[in-house]
Amino acid sequence: MTRIRRMTITLPPRLRHVAEHEARRIAREAAAQLGDDAPRRLSVTVEGRGSSGHGLAAAVGRSVATSTKGWG
Repeated sequence: MTRIRRMTITLPPRLRHVAEHEARRIAREAAAQLGDDAPRRLSVTVEGRGSSGHGLAAAVGRSVATSTKGWG
């Protein structure tokens, strides 16, 4: 699995009490979609639209997979 050295995650205010837990879940999902030949920089933006932390993690994973098609 790819190790992410730095990631910035902005979560909705409603998740402020569980932000650390949800940010880790999102980072793990993103790393799972990246392969050994991952790009050095990658920007991913997803719309929360009331999603849970789990839903946001899945959306980030899908977006990373789509963005890195051929790399991961």
